[in-house]
Amino acid sequence: MYPDRFRLPQVTEHVLAWLERRRPGFGEWDGEVEARLLSEARLALADVSRRFAEVAMDPGYWERLERSLFTVVLPRYFQLAREHHALQRRKYGLWRGGDLLSRAAYTGSGIVAAVVIALTRVPDWLEPLPFALILFGPFLPDMQESFHERRYRRQLATLVQDMGVEQQQLEAYRPLDEPVRPVLEAGETNSKEKV
Repeated sequence: MYPDRFRLPQVTEHVLAWLERRRPGFGEWDGEVEARLLSEARLALADVSRRFAEVAMDPGYWERLERSLFTVVLPRYFQLAREHHALQRRKYGLWRGGDLLSRAAYTGSGIVAAVVIALTRVPDWLEPLPFALILFGPFLPDMQESFHERRYRRQLATLVQDMGVEQQQLEAYRPLDEPVRPVLEAGETNSKEKV
């Protein structure tokens, strides 16, 4: 019906990218943060709306798309973003926030475990574990942070994919009270004007 960039999944992706660039700059999550993100979403949508008006005149479609964005997408986004924002503020629950001392402690515990395993009789399958902790201990906080970030990105991608079903409903459903306006191509004239 319309180019992909004016369909709900792509508009959702545009708006979420816009919001994600601004969200980390906020402090504690509260009603004011949501209000500011809501106004940012309106700005992002106005950007797309301006470009849509250059391509087509279908205010009914655009109103349904906006309604879907504000009643379906943004509440789900706020739920995901609120949880992730709190996790970021707590530094992903990392011990000591993943500072240099914690990284040294992980590596040191690997060295102590290697010495204990070398001096005692333990099963052979336990011997590689301390070496893995020695090698990966300094990077453990980074790996934990990366895991949480990837999980959040997957949740946002799932939200965008879910809007494909919503787009099908937008195209299939047209309210009875919405007038159907034929759009004339450039150069065409109405047959009544010719008579």
